[in-house]
Amino acid sequence: MYFTPQQLSGGPRFNHKTRVGNWQEDWESNETKLKEYMKKKETNQLVINQTQQKYAKSLQRVPQTYTHDGRLRFGDSIMLLNKMTSGYLAFDMSDKIPAHEEAYSCTTTDKVGPCARSVFVLSKGEDDGAPDNIIRYGQKVKFESNPHIYAKKLYLHSTMISPQFFARFSRNQEVCMTAKNIYNTVFKILHIDPNLRNTSLGDAVGANEQVLIEHCATSQYLASDKINYRNDFGMEYEVCVNSYATNNKSQALNLERVGKLTVEQPTKIQLDQNVWVIATASDPSLAEPIKEPPKYTAQDLLNDIKQKLQARGTLGIRGLGRMFRILDNNGNRNLDIKELQYGLGDFGVYIDDEQASVILAHFDRDRNGVVNYDEFLRAIRGDLNEYRLGLIKKAYQKLDENSDGTVKLDDIAKLYDVSKHPDIVGGRKQPQQVYMEFMKLWETQVADGIVTFDEFCDYFRDVSASVDRDDYFALMMQNSWKIQV
Repeated sequence: MYFTPQQLSGGPRFNHKTRVGNWQEDWESNETKLKEYMKKKETNQLVINQTQQKYAKSLQRVPQTYTHDGRLRFGDSIMLLNKMTSGYLAFDMSDKIPAHEEAYSCTTTDKVGPCARSVFVLSKGEDDGAPDNIIRYGQKVKFESNPHIYAKKLYLHSTMISPQFFARFSRNQEVCMTAKNIYNTVFKILHIDPNLRNTSLGDAVGANEQVLIEHCATSQYLASDKINYRNDFGMEYEVCVNSYATNNKSQALNLERVGKLTVEQPTKIQLDQNVWVIATASDPSLAEPIKEPPKYTAQDLLNDIKQKLQARGTLGIRGLGRMFRILDNNGNRNLDIKELQYGLGDFGVYIDDEQASVILAHFDRDRNGVVNYDEFLRAIRGDLNEYRLGLIKKAYQKLDENSDGTVKLDDIAKLYDVSKHPDIVGGRKQPQQVYMEFMKLWETQVADGIVTFDEFCDYFRDVSASVDRDDYFALMMQNSWKIQV
């Protein structure tokens, strides 16, 4: 094999027509890259396409509420402007916070207008029995995402500082958008003037006025400082929950840091980092709807559940089925909505009451308040296509040596090769762990030590749900069962 001086010094390669150097491998490598590119283009998986779609979705214009009387009401679409950074609160759907199950980072930026990532909806933090929907000082509120960026509701959230939860740069209380509707998403709007902070409680909050936003769980204020935070939208500023005030009376400040009220706290003047303006539309034309927002359907929820189960490995759906059978005390293969929530929660998939009602409305056709979990699992895993079903039949026929339609577990254990299992190839599990999980999950219908074709097919329906491409599924079957594809 010969190499030119240019190649030996790191120069350009020759094409496949030049029979010098490692031309065949270069040619095959280029062919493989082209095939992968065309496959990603067909399935809309190119990074540039995904980036363009993200920008288009996040930066689409969203209507704000126009208030005729200058008062804020529950259900209004608003923007939050910080005095210190002169930027609007926004969140980035591509910047996930790994410490949470589903949470996205928040920043402030002056390079954004009323768009999908910066418009929030005001909702009640609790059922306080108020006679109208006017927002008043001291009333508990939540800041929800608008339905144009994500059909599922997200809530502005903060929690106590801990080794797991803290702001990325300032190390103050972390602020994010989360899918969990819990008490850590509840805030209060307070008057900016400390001399009027107590006497103003119960008065209506005016739009486009400076206010303080207090986190109810920790008694600290929502804040933003000029701490650079770079994301896909450029250089923005970090958002946290922290009370910026004068530095005197350190003991009182320590008490406030852990959420305890002090006598002089209402008389302190908060700095610009804590000052916000709840901004509404300046013109009625900005409040006109642009297009109908997408609705969060049962299929969207099932896709979310499927993605979270896939993250647990190829046996996630299989394990969920076992959990449902354990919860089914009377053996009628039905679960009420609380049992369904508990079973999903045990697998790290948390759904609130509103999402649970979406599932119930979709699956509870006779309106008896229960969900058939076999139907629920079928909806998550989907159907097998003819190609994959043919591969499963080949594997079973190889195991069924006497062609009587039954296979013993011992026969499966002798033939099954775990070395090419997706979880092992991906480095998520050890071979022995995969083998033991594989053998535990066969008794699905009758505990008799015999695996029928239906049981064999049910298993690979669950595995198939986590493998997107047919060629990968075929390779897995070929390596595991030594069949010809």
